[in-house]
Amino acid sequence: MFGLLPRNLEFFDCFERAAHNSLKAAELLNEYSRSSGNKGRELAIAVGEAEHEGDHITHETLDRLEKTYITPIDREDIHRLITKIDDVVDTIEAITQRMTFYKIDSVRPDFQRQCEVLVKAARSMVDAVAGLRHMKDRAKKNSVRIEHLIIAVHEAEEEADAIHHQFLGELFECGLDVFQVIKWKELYELVEQSIDYCDDVANIVHGIVLKNM
Repeated sequence: MFGLLPRNLEFFDCFERAAHNSLKAAELLNEYSRSSGNKGRELAIAVGEAEHEGDHITHETLDRLEKTYITPIDREDIHRLITKIDDVVDTIEAITQRMTFYKIDSVRPDFQRQCEVLVKAARSMVDAVAGLRHMKDRAKKNSVRIEHLIIAVHEAEEEADAIHHQFLGELFECGLDVFQVIKWKELYELVEQSIDYCDDVANIVHGIVLKNM
């Protein structure tokens, strides 16, 4: 049973575990986009395992929230943050599932670039989430550091937008048949969505910091 007077670190532990798990899934997808055969299948399975771990952490956090009377930050912020981090992992798993289902055996270079940007966004997201633990220690200095990390996530999201727009412009002119166009358009949009979710997490972190300064 969880106590009525929780240790503040317990929720921050959950946030950090979830964020690191999201980064792991992003790194696995990035590697998957450059692999094939048995290696690719192993990486797809590993992404699925990361998604299950993300669900476990989310359920653990929400269960803790239900049983905890006093929380270190607002209850709605805990719920929003942990579920949005989980959205990152869920979307990454959806990408690998579709790539497997579509039998993608030759990955477009722009898609690989987009996966690299996702890893970049996820890394900055991890650092921003980790900053919540110490947001009240020398508040101004930590607020500035978190602000820089949030800006880094925003910049990754803008970079991803630029790649996505360029890709869409080229996709319909590169001679692919209509079914390949549909497949790649969906895959790009899913990677873009997962990067957007990292940006959403950063925005939630920013809001939490502002509330608790």
